[in-house]
Amino acid sequence: MKKIFFMLSILLLMLVGCTTSDENSNNNTPGKYVFSKAVDTTMPGAVVKLIFIHHSCGANWLADGNGNLGKTLNENNFYVTECYYGWDDHPDSAQYETMGDHTDTEDWQYWFNDIVMPSVYKTTGNNTYTNKIDDPGGENEIIMFKSCFPNSDVGGSIEDEKSLYKALLSYFEKHTDKLFILITPPPMIDISNNDKTRELTNWLINYDTGWLSTYTKGNVWVFDFYNVLTDPNNHHWVNGGYIEHIVSDSPVDSKHPNELYYDSDGDDHPNTEGNQKSTKEFVPLLKAYYNLWKSYK
Repeated sequence: MKKIFFMLSILLLMLVGCTTSDENSNNNTPGKYVFSKAVDTTMPGAVVKLIFIHHSCGANWLADGNGNLGKTLNENNFYVTECYYGWDDHPDSAQYETMGDHTDTEDWQYWFNDIVMPSVYKTTGNNTYTNKIDDPGGENEIIMFKSCFPNSDVGGSIEDEKSLYKALLSYFEKHTDKLFILITPPPMIDISNNDKTRELTNWLINYDTGWLSTYTKGNVWVFDFYNVLTDPNNHHWVNGGYIEHIVSDSPVDSKHPNELYYDSDGDDHPNTEGNQKSTKEFVPLLKAYYNLWKSYK
């Protein structure tokens, strides 16, 4: 009898442990993940150069009168440069002749290397946004990179995406003088397996059990653009001095809680309301990430 009781106790502990692990990894929907360290959202004391590698959704997000991201970044001492369609300011030995045309998840491995990135750091151009503040000179310190919405449809498995993201860390850890910000791909109106997409983005933002759980350099962070655009009650923001990631238990669109809520009248590009919500949540996060990075240096 004692032996049976002992075995049942062990089994119960195992089940409890599995439940705790699932909650901590934030792979369930709905849920809340809170980064354990309080953060500082003070803007930089001097202008910092930032480059954004993006396509059309990024252009809309930056634009005055749409997402207002460029304007808001300028107001917080971030000067914006861009890699966009047509960008080819790199050595001929790069993977693609026109690197700017290739920003899918699978393409990041061809960007983050010592062939292409020196040119990215030196880029001063703007394709879609005109700064309201002066160029402070020097290299881009912050590198934001985002794939477009087709990449939010990950199919039946996310193991390939996980492997690609993990492989990038070997480059990032060698370049701690730069701050890298992954912007998750925005959602589409219809995604074939949106639960898998949600699992991937939750893994990317969870600093305790996810992508960056064993990464100690402090120069890589994530903004979950995907989550913010899936529902008005979904957030990735700084709240009460802490970074929170919230997947609501009461989505406004209960039929499609993991797909694009802020569509442009049936078009997969996020609309102005969604882009401005994203700006409001991202810029304080960026300042928190910048200050966290400085505290690691």
